[in-house]
Amino acid sequence: MPYTFIAKVLIAISLTLLTGCSQSLNSSIEYYQFEQAIKPIQRNSIDTSTQLRINTVTLRGALNNRGIAMKIDNNQINAANYHLWSEAPDQMLTASSHQTLFTALDDWMVVKGLPVITDKDQQSYYELEYELHHFYGDKQGNADIAGLWRLYYTSFEHGRSLQAVHYFSELTPLVENDYEGLVASLEKTWHTINLQVAAQLHTIKRSSKIH
Repeated sequence: MPYTFIAKVLIAISLTLLTGCSQSLNSSIEYYQFEQAIKPIQRNSIDTSTQLRINTVTLRGALNNRGIAMKIDNNQINAANYHLWSEAPDQMLTASSHQTLFTALDDWMVVKGLPVITDKDQQSYYELEYELHHFYGDKQGNADIAGLWRLYYTSFEHGRSLQAVHYFSELTPLVENDYEGLVASLEKTWHTINLQVAAQLHTIKRSSKIH
């Protein structure tokens, strides 16, 4: 049932309020992270024609919280007390995005949050910014990620300019009605979004005079 998970969350919140401080003594904290496998891969600058710098993902409001978030109502988000991300979500999402784009963009040199300042040729590069407005489970039984990404281009001659802005919204049904299922579904959704971005970056590069 799609409402099973949200019902469990609401019950857990009610029990926490009723039992007060004793709950914290009896509950164990569980930590979660994306399971994205590391694949052996390497790339040399001489084999690439374009550089892409991925900035740290920005999450709106309280979404960059170690407590895994659930949307309880239209204007209410709850962060779990005992089901936590193993690291800050912005760092986890950035690392996942970097790995996906590095693999998908085989003729790009993709770097994560590093200054691209070496010789003159390497001072021309694309820059990707993510801004997430949704990053949670919802009461319909979905993983919900929505927001926007911006693409900039910086050149030695002309400086930094905005190339594109894209809004996105992706819902993925939970693979299981529990926190493990929510985490797995959020990871699947984020992977799909990044593959879509990779395809759009290929199109932008082909249609642009910038290389």
